[in-house]
Amino acid sequence: MLAVRQALIILVAIGLIACESSELEAEHSPDTIVIGTLYTMNPLQPRVEAVAIRNGIFVFVGGEDAALELASPATRLIELNEDTALPGLIDAHVHIAGIGSAMRSVDLTGAGSFDEIVARIKERASNLPENLAVLGRGWHQSKWRTTPEGAVDGFPTHHTLSAAVPSHAVVLEHANGHSALLNQRAMDLLDINAASVVPEGGVIVMHDGRPTGLLHETAIDLATPLKAYDLQTAEELVDLAQQHLLSQGITTAHDAGALKIDLDAQLAMAERGDLNLRLYSMVYASDERALSEWLDRGPLINAGDSRFTVRSIKVQADGALGSRTAWLHAPYADAPDTAGVLTYDLAALSELIGVSREDSWQMSVHAIGDRANSEVLSVFAPYTQADTDHRFRIEHAQHLRRGDGPLFAQQGVIASMQPIHLSSDRLWAIDRLGPQRIDEGAYIWRDLLNEGVVIAAGTDSPVEPVNPIANFYAAITRKTLTGQPGAGFEPAQKLTRLEALHSMTLAAAYAGFEEQNKGSIEVGKLADLTILSQDLLTIPEARILETEVTMTLVGGKVMYRRQADSTQ
Repeated sequence: MLAVRQALIILVAIGLIACESSELEAEHSPDTIVIGTLYTMNPLQPRVEAVAIRNGIFVFVGGEDAALELASPATRLIELNEDTALPGLIDAHVHIAGIGSAMRSVDLTGAGSFDEIVARIKERASNLPENLAVLGRGWHQSKWRTTPEGAVDGFPTHHTLSAAVPSHAVVLEHANGHSALLNQRAMDLLDINAASVVPEGGVIVMHDGRPTGLLHETAIDLATPLKAYDLQTAEELVDLAQQHLLSQGITTAHDAGALKIDLDAQLAMAERGDLNLRLYSMVYASDERALSEWLDRGPLINAGDSRFTVRSIKVQADGALGSRTAWLHAPYADAPDTAGVLTYDLAALSELIGVSREDSWQMSVHAIGDRANSEVLSVFAPYTQADTDHRFRIEHAQHLRRGDGPLFAQQGVIASMQPIHLSSDRLWAIDRLGPQRIDEGAYIWRDLLNEGVVIAAGTDSPVEPVNPIANFYAAITRKTLTGQPGAGFEPAQKLTRLEALHSMTLAAAYAGFEEQNKGSIEVGKLADLTILSQDLLTIPEARILETEVTMTLVGGKVMYRRQADSTQ
């Protein structure tokens, strides 16, 4: 009897030891192992067969057999098969609230005429109470088949819209975000008339002494009361935007100019654990309440489980080429009476930099025209020479004066650019700038890289769709998304495929001071992955735009899966 009891004790002890060993093994084994073709963007280990992830971090990067040896029964295995994995893609310039708002408002992209836009707005208005404004976004007069009747400088006036929708206020934002068209009801509610005072840095377009309904630049702010939203709505916009970004393979987004209400919403969601992607947000300097609050508070880094950072201030120095408000050294080729506008006082910019550098704020300045870029670089100069790791950014850097490119490198200024803008805008941008300026300084990615400038790529969504595949295609082909022209626009400025991916991964991470945690697949970095249906580095150029996002992982968790179109 004693012998039997001793034997049972031994067996139980062995079982307990085995159980404890199994629990210990599970505790230290990976949560997830991903097997297949993975491009790391690490030059020392550019392509691997597998990664192992534990607690949201890459703990192994290497061969398949070695990875599988780390597994326990609890480890989840993801096999890529024909798919390909990249470091989680980073969009270095989007507008989070704008994406969410665009998904809620009338989509005007793709409209072939102003009449088509009016029809869409009339239909939406018929389903809304009269006290609610009808909001739309995405129109672009340069993409219409015909110029609307009564147009002023190619832009529509409110008259047709006002006749079709007389009882609802209507605010239609241009695709570039620098213009808006209002109907008569909206102007009446906002008291916009022939005697209205034009905000500094803005334009209320007049014709025959009366407003046409068109607002440019800071004048768009006059319509803010019709577009205002509360904190709950702000959070809803963030959620809509993050779901869409994740579906496009974006794991980190740089929000290029957030208002106070947007930052409040993002912070609240981060603290509750409701951010599913990572945000690097810039305080919009023109929102005085937001700027004052965050200058007093100081930068916020890696809040909410490394989901939320605020350490950059966004200033808008000029407008856009489409509205002829980008600030140029010489007048527009197709409008010799204007050279664009400065939308932020340069002395105020210098003062803001001086104040904000005390807490190491990054400065990110929107500059599209060549003069805007020149002037901003001049303002930057005293600060960029004295500070070795400021990582100041110029957002867009779309058109530069000959000789200004090297200044980016000399001052360590990052060029935050959007390749997709070339695909969309180049066909008509030559009319604005003329052939010489287009050839010498427009979208000069190759020249900047050759000077040693860091180029971080974004989409500027909702100005353009959130589509990193289209962005990649534009960067390496310099063509429209229909494949024109055959050799590409100014083909000497093309990027290689690796350079394009670098601008969407490590360079974008660097632009947010995050290259130690993101941008490449390396042990110790955050386990963010974008999984695609095709290998962007090897497939024929003609098939690139067929590529789809099949899965998006943030911190090792699947946040988007194409098949089920759901999060886990």
